[in-house]
Amino acid sequence: MTNEDILTAENAVLGACLCDAPLWGTVLNTLHETDLAGDASRAILHAARMLDAEGKTPDAPAVADLVQQDGVERGYLMQLMDVACAPAALDQNIAAIKRSTRLRALAQLGESMVERAHSGDEPNSIAGDAAKVLDELDSSGGGELIDGTAAALDFYNAYDQRTSGRSVYVPVGISGLDTLFGGGMLNNGLYIMAARPGCCKTTLALQIADTVAQNMGGVLFVTLEMDATQLTARRVARATGIPSNRLLMGTLTDREMERVTQEFKRLNRSPFYLNKAVRCSVSDVRALARQVKELRLVVIDYLGLLKPEGKHASRYEEITAISGDLKALARSLGVPVLCLAQLNRASEQRQDKRPSLADLRDSGAIEQDADVVMLMSRFYDKETKTEDRNRIIVNVAKQRNGPVGEVELVWLPQYTKFENAETEQV
Repeated sequence: MTNEDILTAENAVLGACLCDAPLWGTVLNTLHETDLAGDASRAILHAARMLDAEGKTPDAPAVADLVQQDGVERGYLMQLMDVACAPAALDQNIAAIKRSTRLRALAQLGESMVERAHSGDEPNSIAGDAAKVLDELDSSGGGELIDGTAAALDFYNAYDQRTSGRSVYVPVGISGLDTLFGGGMLNNGLYIMAARPGCCKTTLALQIADTVAQNMGGVLFVTLEMDATQLTARRVARATGIPSNRLLMGTLTDREMERVTQEFKRLNRSPFYLNKAVRCSVSDVRALARQVKELRLVVIDYLGLLKPEGKHASRYEEITAISGDLKALARSLGVPVLCLAQLNRASEQRQDKRPSLADLRDSGAIEQDADVVMLMSRFYDKETKTEDRNRIIVNVAKQRNGPVGEVELVWLPQYTKFENAETEQV
């Protein structure tokens, strides 16, 4: 569509509304000033919007009075009324304008990517920002309404997927948590798992990731604290029962080496992917995730080490922005995002040593954005005032779509794995 065609469509829509004021209802709900290419067209649409907001009818005389201050003469409005489209053709012309808007956005995106590439920006940052723009275009913008019928249809489609085996949730493989989640982690959900150092949250996340990779599909595990060698040693240790420190030090018997070799063959068949970069932003994670076929889960270890994008006045603002980006990431990828986080020391001062949502470090936005927040802590005996390092309490302190509650796990260090307390295996 040429610029002349775009202006023709704009003129036809605005002319129709000037001739028949009730048509503004449709136009104001579907078009924004930024959708229009002509300065005069934008001024007219803005005037109609202001009148409508004040409860006034945006008829031709009222619009003409407002746009005169922007240099738009009454004669121009008369010309628009002469080229007005028929009411039956209104939707067709609006669709043409919206299509033009998307094409302009894509052209601007392309120009921006070329400019940033020539200036030497990080490739993953460029790709991540581009992916965000494309996601926004795919969603047709935040102003699109979904009526009750469409919402009900979406619900029944999701229900059909659940009952026909095409799961809309991802089981974590620990029955206590899966029961509390109602079957598993929901697609599009942001899951925060927080703990003080030493509670083995990385190991639990790794166990969940391996379960999903074995049973569901592709998993991206973004590690910002440990390297791939350390994580792989933990995965092998859980499967073979050989302590991870012996695997890393290379002190294995011939029989143990055979078991490790067999486990590596199994790992090679598992769609489990790690990052190479030491530091990652959410845009980098998005770019990596899009490379994983049949993606079912993203795990990030951990939130505090994610690289902020843009400049922020404080650490609080950085974490707030990162938290919001993580929520958007889960929705755009259509899979659960499990992000680890740290708790502050406040729980250590309490008599029961139990953490609370207020202990999440750096920003209250984490609790707000998350669909589920899990707080991990060691079992603490108030009578003896001692901790049991092999009993871990996972407190689901927030769950947007389900109940809250606690699950007790047993930590089996010799196997580098967790079990439900009632099914402990030694």
